[in-house]
Parts: sequence; structure tokens; C-alpha cells
Amino acid sequence: MVNLVVVLAAAGVVFYAHNMIKPPVTDQALELENLKADALKQTQVQPVPIKKFVVNLHSKSSRLRYLDLELNVLTFTEEQKPMIKASEHLFKDTVIEVASHKAAEDLDSLTGKLLLENEIKKRVNAKLGDPPVIKQIYFSGFVVQ
Repeated sequence: MVNLVVVLAAAGVVFYAHNMIKPPVTDQALELENLKADALKQTQVQPVPIKKFVVNLHSKSSRLRYLDLELNVLTFTEEQKPMIKASEHLFKDTVIEVASHKAAEDLDSLTGKLLLENEIKKRVNAKLGDPPVIKQIYFSGFVVQ
């Protein structure tokens, strides 16, 4: 008898949950417009320029090698741009720290440049905290001498 009551109560709860509790209907047109607006907002973020500076590279010979570079930093949102501008010294310090451990031969290839970019991006994002700030780094000047 108790089992029958429990089974009927469970069936009643399932029926009620299935038929009576319905999530509100989403307005697909409104959702599509919001999605388009967010995508447009993200594509209109302009990069933050970092002025040209020079980094001494690791050299196994007595010849001094250096990297002369100019960067543009793309953030995820427009609101994060002031954070990059305010912490430009931290950004440059990280670039110097990473690049000074690289040999000139490491940076001659496209792979070396991509690895440098990813390592800089990873370290700066870690130093600036969560959520990540840097989406992409563009090298507008990159000379190894």
C-alpha cells in the first residue's frame, strides 16, 4: 500500500514537472540581434600600440644580438584597453624577460615568432589576472640584428 502511494506521488511529480513547469519561451529574433551586436562589438576593438623598443637577445658568441620591435596588443573588450595602457611597463618587462632568453636563430622563423607571441601573451595574461586581457599580439615592427 505504501509502495503504491509512493509510486503515484512520484508519477504525479513527474507529470507536474513535465507538463506544468515550462521554461519561458525565448525570443529568437531578440537573441539573434543580441548575438550580432556582441559580435560586432568584439570585432570593433582597436589594438593598443606599444612603442618601439629594443631587447638584447641571448647570444652564444661574443657578437651582440638584439631585437628591435614594435607591438600592437588586441584586447578582448574595449573596456580592457586602459588596463594595457596603464600596465605598459609590465608588458614591456615581460617582453624583455621572455625575448632575452631567446637566441636570434630562434626568432628567424615564423614558428619562433608565434612561440614568442604565445609565451608573451600567456605570461602577461597570468600577471594581469583573470579573465584574460590579451587576445592577440601583432608585431608591426620586428627586426633581429
